[in-house]
Amino acid sequence: MRRWGIVSTGVAALVLAGGAIAGCGTSNGGQNTSPSTSSSSAKGEASALPKGQTITVWSWQTGPELQDVKQIAAQWAKAHGDKVIVVDQSSNPKGFQFYATAARTGKGPDVVFGMPHDNNGVFAEEGLMAPVPSGVLNTGLYAPNTIDAIKVNGTMYSVPVSVQVAAIYYNKKLVPQPPQTWAEFVKDANAHGFMYDQANLYFDYAIIGGYGGYVFKDNNGTLDPNNIGLDTPGAVQAYTLMRDMVSKYHWMTPSTNGSIAKAEFLAGKIGMYVSGPWDTADIEKAKIDFGVTPWPTLPNGKHATPFLGVITAFVNKESKTQAADWSLVQALTSAQAQQMYFRDSQQIPALLSVQRSSAVQSSPTFKAFVEQLRYAVPMPNIPQMQAVWQAMSILQNIIAGKVSPEQGAKDFVQNIQKGIMAQGS
Repeated sequence: MRRWGIVSTGVAALVLAGGAIAGCGTSNGGQNTSPSTSSSSAKGEASALPKGQTITVWSWQTGPELQDVKQIAAQWAKAHGDKVIVVDQSSNPKGFQFYATAARTGKGPDVVFGMPHDNNGVFAEEGLMAPVPSGVLNTGLYAPNTIDAIKVNGTMYSVPVSVQVAAIYYNKKLVPQPPQTWAEFVKDANAHGFMYDQANLYFDYAIIGGYGGYVFKDNNGTLDPNNIGLDTPGAVQAYTLMRDMVSKYHWMTPSTNGSIAKAEFLAGKIGMYVSGPWDTADIEKAKIDFGVTPWPTLPNGKHATPFLGVITAFVNKESKTQAADWSLVQALTSAQAQQMYFRDSQQIPALLSVQRSSAVQSSPTFKAFVEQLRYAVPMPNIPQMQAVWQAMSILQNIIAGKVSPEQGAKDFVQNIQKGIMAQGS
């Protein structure tokens, strides 16, 4: 994913129930929660697993969330008579691909924590991820789009930890009430300004999908890389609207990028700006009296469809401690764990029950992001998506008027197809 980040801003404090996070299985009405070490169910689960094992976890989340992971892992290890080693990989210069390189040679970890779901297609298709066993994940506890995100060719390979989506930040001094319709949005943008990283498909997909375009056709949970929908009539309408933001409304120039848009918003010069929760801390530091709101309905009356990102945990297919690994993954992704990640790192929980909790709903910022999730579309996670990112430079030409929306759409798809062929996939 292009702009995923960790937000470190203060929100309403969350008081966690007492008790260590320890067992596997479910409790509290079937939620993905781990019971306390004093419960009989936890003792039963712990005794059912071999003891004395050493499990290595690689984490791509850092800061307070990493500390929470270490705490949960230590509690789980104590309850199960095992040892868990948590390694911080967040600053690894080789990035997420370091896992693939290590796993191919048998030097990978047992468990991976904090992996954006759009990386998982490559890993799964190469046989580097174990499918989620039956009974580990209750799909009914998550939004359908979250479950769709963790599937690769219809099979679930990971468990959701948290979710991310972009929405609209607005300066309350300039825009006291957030716009709900496109007509209201245009009025506010004309009066007070609006900017975003416009030549970036990650943000543009809110409009493209809202007009009926798509990246790869979804056939009952399987994405078809041979059916690309970025040149449909709806997609062309979306590109036209994007160009109008520059040539008709003059909200931006063709050179406006994410850094410029953010700087203008932080300086109080524009009323609205598109981004995700990773920017909240900087906006607070700038002392902007801000709010967050979902995209307004588009000119066609439809909802915008921003990309959904899911942070996941999964098990290395070659791990020798699979049963214990999945038990640990359950602990690391339980409701209690997700409450901790929200409290300490402001990660939007993946579990619906935690999204609906008073701690999340009492924060206007995160309540708005949760509302935006309703219409979010999972970012494609198949390997062919890399060709899409590489081809998106055509968006700059469309916005600048160098090519028509119709021709730009055709070029976009043709370049993606060429990229997929070059990948050999």
